[in-house]
Amino acid sequence: MTRMLLIAALFLLPAGASFAKAPDQCEKISDLAAEAMKARQDGDLLKDATRSVGDGSRFSEEMVMKAYQVRVFDDQKERATAISEFQNAAYRECYDAHN
Repeated sequence: MTRMLLIAALFLLPAGASFAKAPDQCEKISDLAAEAMKARQDGDLLKDATRSVGDGSRFSEEMVMKAYQVRVFDDQKERATAISEFQNAAYRECYDAHN
C-alpha cells in the first residue's frame, strides 16, 4: 500500500477526527483493507468488490484496487496470510503517518 494513498485517506476521514483518534482511524483502515483483500482472495469480481467493500468512497475504491493487484492464492493458509499481511500493512502505514 502506498504511503500517499493512506495519507490521502486520513484527509478523507470524517471531519473533526483528531490526532488522538488516530488508532481508531487506523483500525477502520485496517478493517477495510482486510475486507478488500478477503474479496480478492475469495475470487469476487473487481466490479462487485468496488460496490460491496467499504462505504463507496473514493478511498474504499482505491483500497480495493490496491488489493486486486495481489494474486489470488490457491491454498487457504496463503489466502489467510495475504489478508493479514495486507491488513497489517494498512495499519502500519496509517500509524506511521500519524507519528
